Amino acid sequence: MLSASCTTVVRRAAMLAVAVVLLAVPADAHVGSPNVFYEGDAGPYHLFVTVNVPAVIPGVADVQIRSDSDDVHHVSTAVTRLAGAGSKYAPVPDIAQRSAIDPHLFTSSLWLMEYGSMRVLINVAGAHGAAQLSVPVPSAARRMLPMPPALGALLLVLAIGLALGAISIVGAAARESRLAPGAPVTPELKRRGWRAMAIMGVIAAAIFYFAFAWWNSDAQSYAAITRLFKPPKLSLTLVDGNRLAIRPSPADQDWLRFKVMDGIVPDHGHLMHLFLVRTPALDRIWHLHPQRQPDGSFMDALPSLEPGLYTVFADIVGQTGFPWTLVGSIYLPAISGAPLSGDDCGGTAPPLTLSSDSTVDVLSDGTRVVWHRDSAALRANVPMIMRFEVRDQSGKPASDLEPYMGMAAHAEIISSDLQVFAHIHPSGSVPMAALMMASANSGATADSMAGMNMTDMNMNAGANGTPGMSPELSMPYGFPKPGHYRIFLQFKRADKTETAYFDTVVN
Repeated sequence: MLSASCTTVVRRAAMLAVAVVLLAVPADAHVGSPNVFYEGDAGPYHLFVTVNVPAVIPGVADVQIRSDSDDVHHVSTAVTRLAGAGSKYAPVPDIAQRSAIDPHLFTSSLWLMEYGSMRVLINVAGAHGAAQLSVPVPSAARRMLPMPPALGALLLVLAIGLALGAISIVGAAARESRLAPGAPVTPELKRRGWRAMAIMGVIAAAIFYFAFAWWNSDAQSYAAITRLFKPPKLSLTLVDGNRLAIRPSPADQDWLRFKVMDGIVPDHGHLMHLFLVRTPALDRIWHLHPQRQPDGSFMDALPSLEPGLYTVFADIVGQTGFPWTLVGSIYLPAISGAPLSGDDCGGTAPPLTLSSDSTVDVLSDGTRVVWHRDSAALRANVPMIMRFEVRDQSGKPASDLEPYMGMAAHAEIISSDLQVFAHIHPSGSVPMAALMMASANSGATADSMAGMNMTDMNMNAGANGTPGMSPELSMPYGFPKPGHYRIFLQFKRADKTETAYFDTVVN
C-alpha cells in the first residue's frame, strides 16, 4: 500500500519538478498561436518585441527585444498586471542581455506567476535618453507537463528510503534511547521499538494520504483552469434563413460559469470580430461584426455566400484586456443576403493545396499585392516581419490607401489543419483594446476605455496611420508550428476594403 501511494505522490512531485525545468515551452490568446508579437515605439526607439508565453503557469516567459538602430544601450524588463492596483507596483526589473552576435537584440526571462492579463514593461536607455514601452501579455496555462519515467523512478526510490529511514529511526529511539551504554536490549524494549515503528508507519501513511489528497485537489483545480483557457466553443444557429445567432456553447460549462461574455470591451470599434472560413478549401473568408443582443448573444445579418461547411472564429476582448477566440463550425446553405457595408468585408481564393505557395495576388480590378518574402524557407517559432506592398493597375505603388478600423491593414493567418488562427495587425498580435489599456494608465478599466478613441494611439508601428499612407504594409508574427498556411490580407483603398491571399509552407 505504501509503495503504491509513493508512486502517486512521486509522479505528482515529478510533474511539479518538470514544470519548473521546462516552463519555457512556447505555445492561446488566438487559437494555436499563443506567443505575443509587437512592433512599436518606446519614445524615440523603434522596437520589435517577442514574448514566448510558457505552457505552464507559473512559468518562465522568454522576451526578445530588437531595436532597429544602434541607439539603444540598455534594456530591462519587468512584469505586472495589465490594469488595476497591481499594475502600479512593478518588481525589480530584469536586465536584458545584449546578444554577442546581434547587437540590436536583447533577451531576458520573466516569471509569469498568475493567470490573466499581464504586461511586460520594457525600459530602454540610449542615445536619446530613457523611454518605456508596455506590451500586454495573456498569461494562461494550456497543458500539464508529463513526468519523465526515469525521474519518477528516482523519486520513488528516494521516497521509500525516506519513509523507511524515518520509521527505523523512531523504532531505534524508542528501543534504545534510555538504555545504558553496553546494556542488553530486553524483550520489553524490543516490543516498545516495534510499537513505535508501527505508530510511525501509521503516521507516515497518514502524511502520505493527506499529501496525496491535497496534491490531487490542486491538480484537479489546475486542470480545470487549463480547460478554461482552451478555445471556447461557439453555438451557431441560422435564423430566418440569413441571420446567424452566435453564443457560447451550452456544453462549455467553465466558459459560461466565468461569464466572460458579460464584460467584453470594444476592439477596433467592435465588440466581436467574426470570421467565417469555408473549409477545408479555405477558399472563402468573411470578416463580419455582429451586433450584441439584449440577452447577451450576438446576431449578424449574413451577406450573400455560397453553401458549404464554415469554420467560425470569433475574437473578443475581456474587460481586463484578455483576448479570447471562440471557435465553432456550421454548415450553411446558399444565402442571398444584403451587400457588405461598414467594416464588413469578404474575400475569395482558389482551394488551398499542399503545393500552394504564392507571393503575388492580383485582385479583380488589377490591383497587385506583393509579399516581399525572403528567399530562405520560413521556419516555425522564428519571429519575423511580413512585408507587403500594394500596387495599382499600372504597377506603381498605390497612393490611395486608407486606415481600416484604425490600422493600416488586418491579416488572418490560418493553418491548413485549422489548428492555428491568428488575427494580426501592423502593431502585431496584441489586441488594440489591450494596447489602449496598457497605454492609458495603470488603473484603466472597461468604463474608462469606453470614452477612448482609436485615434488616441499610434496603432501602425510606423508611418502608416493617416490617409495617403504608405503602400507598404508590415506585420510582425512567428508561425507557431510547421505546416501549410493561408494568409488573408485586408486593407482599404479608395473607400473600398480589399482582400488578398497568400499561401506558404513553414518548415
